[in-house]
Amino acid sequence: MAVAELKDLNPVKVLLDNSMTRLELFENTKGNLFISAVCSKPEGTIYFETTPSLLCLFLENKINLQTVLEKCSSFFVEIVNKNKSTLYSLKDSTIGLKYGDKTIKELTDDDPIEIW
Repeated sequence: MAVAELKDLNPVKVLLDNSMTRLELFENTKGNLFISAVCSKPEGTIYFETTPSLLCLFLENKINLQTVLEKCSSFFVEIVNKNKSTLYSLKDSTIGLKYGDKTIKELTDDDPIEIW
């Protein structure tokens, strides 16, 4: 279990950037993967840990984005907005991703997505 610390995250790839949302993949120095996404509750950009298997399930259109967040192994996520950066406990907080109920296919309107 890792916590996203922005100073330790290196960008890997922008997975999606369209009128609906922006998803970006990051990696820390230990090789852990993190996703940043638009969060609607609370508002801001959320950074949370993921695994290759969860990421693949999402990219294969088998789960939605909210499920990726809910199944992450970390207990904490970081949400950044224009005023502050805050750590939230997934056990004590209700966090909603903007368009989190959508699969990758629904987020891209069937346009192909280049993974690597």
